[in-house]
Amino acid sequence: MSTNTNANSAANEEKLAASKLEKDKGNEFFKAGDISEALRHYHQALFHLHGLQNNKSFAIFRKEQEEEPKTDPLQEEIMKTTSVIYSNMSACLIKKEKWSRAIECADKALKSDPDNTKALFRRAQAYISDGNTTRARQDLEKLTEKNPDDPSVKREWLRLKQKDKEQDQKQRKELAGMFDRMKKLDEKEEKTGKAKKQTANEPTNEPKISEITDEPKISEVVEDEPKISEIE
Repeated sequence: MSTNTNANSAANEEKLAASKLEKDKGNEFFKAGDISEALRHYHQALFHLHGLQNNKSFAIFRKEQEEEPKTDPLQEEIMKTTSVIYSNMSACLIKKEKWSRAIECADKALKSDPDNTKALFRRAQAYISDGNTTRARQDLEKLTEKNPDDPSVKREWLRLKQKDKEQDQKQRKELAGMFDRMKKLDEKEEKTGKAKKQTANEPTNEPKISEITDEPKISEVVEDEPKISEIE
């Protein structure tokens, strides 16, 4: 390995150490209940790792296509640390009830480390709170396979069942309201139709043609034009 590679590796180890230090500070603030300050330190921790994930400087020099790529312990540590930070940020955002952002951070955590059980658990929590019971169930099923006796996972299953019940009741209420509105509309249209029909069948007070006597008889017509003798 060249001198430049050794120098890059040493620099990246320093950045990783600085990132972990910020992460630990964030953890302290999280435990103290200062979620905003915890998030600030987690962001700083990510800043130190920016650009290090899958950096080419970590690659082991080898002949192209001649051997399988080798794992690098430092790169693995960087990816796992990145995953932990995003998972912790997800926990902070759950505290702030920012469900969509919590899910997004959990997604990034799992992208960096698919085996991050805590990130999967937090994503399931956020999905339940956000009402996405289908995806929450998928995550809980994976968690149950890995940790069948975990009390936290069992508690989330209870939350999921409660959320399903709430959504079912809400849907029933909305459907009942819709049917009630449709029924009232039908009744109103029926009353309107009956009123129109009744109006159409009512007798009118208009006189028959034979009874109209407003026109004067021919003999009663008075000519208003003056006689010729009267014209001056």
